[in-house]
Amino acid sequence: MNWFRRKQQGLSPQKKKEAPNGLWTKCTQCGEIIFRKELEKNLSVCPKCTFHFFIPCRDYVNIVLDPGSFQESFASLESQDPLKFKDSKKYTDRLHDAKKKTGQNDAIVIGQGTIEKIPVVIGLMDFRFFGGS
Repeated sequence: MNWFRRKQQGLSPQKKKEAPNGLWTKCTQCGEIIFRKELEKNLSVCPKCTFHFFIPCRDYVNIVLDPGSFQESFASLESQDPLKFKDSKKYTDRLHDAKKKTGQNDAIVIGQGTIEKIPVVIGLMDFRFFGGS
């Protein structure tokens, strides 16, 4: 019984091809596997169950405002620790980690832009920066 023998010698198995990371995501509500670009086109809403995925505030600016119209205000303001607060970890260390994680100096992004050419002022809280506080 030579069912599992190679008919020709010298053939080698091919390497498994890997898909790049980040192309697909799984809906936490229904378990649907969604192509990430399709999710972006659908404004981060699952096409199967309408679950709303988290949208970082900078991405939300691009969704809501006219393209290229956003001008950020107060970008140089930074959160401070005037009380020298400390618990299990120093507050200044937490601030440093939050800045590194979000690329922002504070939990809020404020600026001006347009929606369908109508001037607006917008303020968005970034939950990733201390829960938006």
